[in-house]
Amino acid sequence: MPLTKISSSPRRRWIVTVIATVMAAGALTAAVTIGTGTAAAAAPSAGRAGLMTGFGGKCVDIQGANPANNTPIQLFTCNGTVAQAWTASAGITFSAMGKCLDVTAAGITNGTRVQLFDCNGTAAQTWTHSANNNGLINTNSGKCLDATGNSSADGTPLQIWTCTGADNQAWLIP
Repeated sequence: MPLTKISSSPRRRWIVTVIATVMAAGALTAAVTIGTGTAAAAAPSAGRAGLMTGFGGKCVDIQGANPANNTPIQLFTCNGTVAQAWTASAGITFSAMGKCLDVTAAGITNGTRVQLFDCNGTAAQTWTHSANNNGLINTNSGKCLDATGNSSADGTPLQIWTCTGADNQAWLIP
């Protein structure tokens, strides 16, 4: 098959990046949702891949696309990079760049930050998706994934906080 030059338009590069990410994750299909709104809150089946979007239509993002343990998780404008390509697995755990979405030190208090960490099967890495408000509830703490300070600015850190049903705790997941 002859090689074809890919257009340099940002939209086409984004589409190619998303397709490559989905293929790399081993998924044949992906539910990629960009924007805000309410979606059905069915538990994802193992291996569903795509973007996790939240407050202000921003994506759950690994800061600096750094795959090291303890890297903060933040909100950032959706750009289709591997730092925003999450896979939902049975349980529900979310993984990206070979590591899991993790509550720092298995914390249970309001304001505990969320980070990237080696997948270890603990409750600090297990989440449930609420059917009534799209909240992601950490099973260890019983608290919701939350955009700090009710902000949707790029770089806003994610944390756990008592579930309020507010928009900064609503997430569309793969």
